[in-house]
Amino acid sequence: MERLVELDLSHNRLRFLRQHIFDSLVNLTKLNLSFNPLTSLPLTVFVGLKNLKSLDLKGFGISNINVQHFKDLSNLEFIYFKKFHYCSFTPYVRICTPKTDGLSSMEHLLVWPVLRLCVWFVALMTCLGNILVIGWRALSRKEDHVLSLFIKNLAVADFLMGIYLLAIGSQDISYRDFYNRHAHLWMSSWQCTACGILAMLSCEVSVLILSLITLERYRCIRTNYRVVTVSTARYSLAAVWTFGVILALFPTVLWTSDRSFYSSNGFCFPLHIDDPYTLGWQYSAFIFLGINFSAMMMIIILYLRMFHIIRRDRQKSRPVMLKKHEDAVLALRFFFIVLTDCLCWIPIVVIKIIAFSEIVISENLYACVVIFILPINSALNPVIYTIAAPTELRRRLRKALSRLLICQKCLERLMLLESKAATSSILTQSIGSTEVRSLSNGSLLATVGRSSTSSESSRRMTYCGTEIIERAETVV
Repeated sequence: MERLVELDLSHNRLRFLRQHIFDSLVNLTKLNLSFNPLTSLPLTVFVGLKNLKSLDLKGFGISNINVQHFKDLSNLEFIYFKKFHYCSFTPYVRICTPKTDGLSSMEHLLVWPVLRLCVWFVALMTCLGNILVIGWRALSRKEDHVLSLFIKNLAVADFLMGIYLLAIGSQDISYRDFYNRHAHLWMSSWQCTACGILAMLSCEVSVLILSLITLERYRCIRTNYRVVTVSTARYSLAAVWTFGVILALFPTVLWTSDRSFYSSNGFCFPLHIDDPYTLGWQYSAFIFLGINFSAMMMIIILYLRMFHIIRRDRQKSRPVMLKKHEDAVLALRFFFIVLTDCLCWIPIVVIKIIAFSEIVISENLYACVVIFILPINSALNPVIYTIAAPTELRRRLRKALSRLLICQKCLERLMLLESKAATSSILTQSIGSTEVRSLSNGSLLATVGRSSTSSESSRRMTYCGTEIIERAETVV
């Protein structure tokens, strides 16, 4: 059929195609293979289709997809796939659908302007917050050494998530308007794999350290005795970091082909929501549904148990008036700790289960998971465990704020006194021309008024300065 121009084989039961099957169709311009139970294509299946302009491959996944499948289709203008990331294998085709996966498009690594703005905001907030925690914990000498060691390592792990987001934002800028031409090169590069390893390492080490902190707090509250020494904490953290590195590097050793574990999307993060049964989906499910979800449930249960123990054991040791207030403060702190874990992992677990059920997930939801939900722990942990916690940093910040408020009030008083003195001086000098006879007496009265006002102002300024010193000493 050398003169055949259009061939439609869609919605059949084709399970495989032999090599060079379309070689003789030299004039074919449109080929439709959509919605067949195909799982792979021979590398030479489209060789000879020099005039092909439209190729429809919707409705099935291609496990062995490669740029070699399409290298001879020099006139191809339209191509249709099941998944957006397949478009990266046809970088010079003018129109490829689907046009986005919620994260990227043919033009941009980050498809929506709000994503481009938010990725920088979340990244900078994560980096700056964790740098503050690391610096403060390193300088502070009055904090609990074991807990401080845990918090510093948690901040380092969360800081890596900020670095990962900064790398993604930088790549978006470099590929702006021409992303699909570089998409395959980017996703198959060592830089993308390094970003994926960094994000996975940050995610897993953060979850495991949060579990260690929860266990250590629970044992202290239950036994009223600290059993974790500094050396034990160091060994535990070394084991956590080693285990996190193994979890992050294992997929790169197991899957070394052109399509690696971290190349399922432009973000290089193997959440596998858009294509739940892609390469390495079992390992992804083990990480996010096995390890992380189990750790989150343990954290929630132990914090509920800690609150119950504290409330029960302190009922007789506190004044009646303070019971409700202290319980409310403690419950609020525990609530926010548990809330951040739930906001991060429960949506991911639910979405993963929905994806495995082959229910269509909104593209916008996928973008929100990667940009906002996944890094939420890394961004909020500094606030929860250092800035909002009753630490030495918080006490010093309160002292500094108190001193600033005192100084501000005294400056307001001084400015008020100066304004009153200036007003009285102006009034004493407003003598009319008709009061010539009482000029000498009026001048004397004005002079007395100014002198008395000035002395009163100086006395008040001296009193205000003394008050500043006394109140500052009281705060210290």
